[in-house]
Amino acid sequence: MLEVELIKKTMKRYIKTFMPDFRISSGLDASFDLLDFCNDDFVCPLKRGDTGVYIISATDGTQYIYPNGLKSPIIYIGKSDDLLRRLKDEHFTKGLKRLLDNRDFGIAEGKQLASRYQYMFYNGSHVDVFKRRGKQDSKQFESMVINQFYQKYRSLPVGNAARSYVN
Repeated sequence: MLEVELIKKTMKRYIKTFMPDFRISSGLDASFDLLDFCNDDFVCPLKRGDTGVYIISATDGTQYIYPNGLKSPIIYIGKSDDLLRRLKDEHFTKGLKRLLDNRDFGIAEGKQLASRYQYMFYNGSHVDVFKRRGKQDSKQFESMVINQFYQKYRSLPVGNAARSYVN
């Protein structure tokens, strides 16, 4: 019961704001915070090789203001052919954890982390995952989600540096 309520709340919280007709019969496949990887007892609901789309959003109530004046807590929309690797090894270990260990990581050396990690560090890093279904192509799914976001807010999410293209 709690999981169903969480799914409904998450869908209403931000996905439905830019994709009002978005219906996934099975709901979210996973929902957690990247900071959960700090906890030795955390059992990630993903396994190596899981493919799909993920949405990272602020957890502190931050709403980013987009060009048309609308607001959203979404930091980043991405896809991966190995969700666990992408979220744990890249977004957490190579990004967010570096700032957790040293909030000024790279500053003295002139190194820059992707802006999305700064947003995650300061505003939170909640992740919602939608795995690929059947023959669904994760790149096309990501492109559709990003396009819907762009149509509503007239911008990519604050942490996305590039558009998603499908040939």
